[in-house]
Amino acid sequence: MLIHSSEFDDFIDGLVHEHKIKFPKIVTLFFLIKEKGPVGRYKIVKELELPEGIVRGTLSYFTNVGIFHMTKKGAILTDVGTNILSKILEKFKIKSIKNFDFEFLALDSCCAVAHVLQRKNFNVLTLRDKAVRAGASACMMISYEKGRLILPKVYEDLSALFPPLAGKLSKEFPLVEGDLLISAFAPRAWKAREAVISAAVDDDAYRTMALRL
Repeated sequence: MLIHSSEFDDFIDGLVHEHKIKFPKIVTLFFLIKEKGPVGRYKIVKELELPEGIVRGTLSYFTNVGIFHMTKKGAILTDVGTNILSKILEKFKIKSIKNFDFEFLALDSCCAVAHVLQRKNFNVLTLRDKAVRAGASACMMISYEKGRLILPKVYEDLSALFPPLAGKLSKEFPLVEGDLLISAFAPRAWKAREAVISAAVDDDAYRTMALRL
């Protein structure tokens, strides 16, 4: 069985409610399997901190609808799954999500950064709280305005204060006016990834997604 575009909202809604998995964790699972696949069940249990029974059911669910393909070594993301992940990122204007080393500004062992396009009106406290609720130990926002990298209420021009770090950020994340970098810090890499996805994506927004596979 393969899902169609018109069925995707119900599909995600059913997974979230039946298996009690929040939408950001589903997106994190997609990234984990895309970047590290094939990924076995026990690695998913460890990295995403989910009960084994839920992971088993989720893998079966996604495999049956053609999003994952199971091999002897674990799950891999199919072309359908890759396309769905791309559409999710496009829906929320997320250009990329990457691990990043903030060097002397690092607030924990691991950091993930989401490059969000044209996010001019944002509430620092709201985004930080969403990341922390998802397991981040700290969260930092950097906006790009008039050629400057700005940490709201902290640094008005990161480029002037820390040129090497600003250059590293600009090289890794090609920014245009109004873009936002959301950074989530955590002791473990995939917890940081889940936290930054939680901050970048509205927890309930999956209900309004209109995906075209």
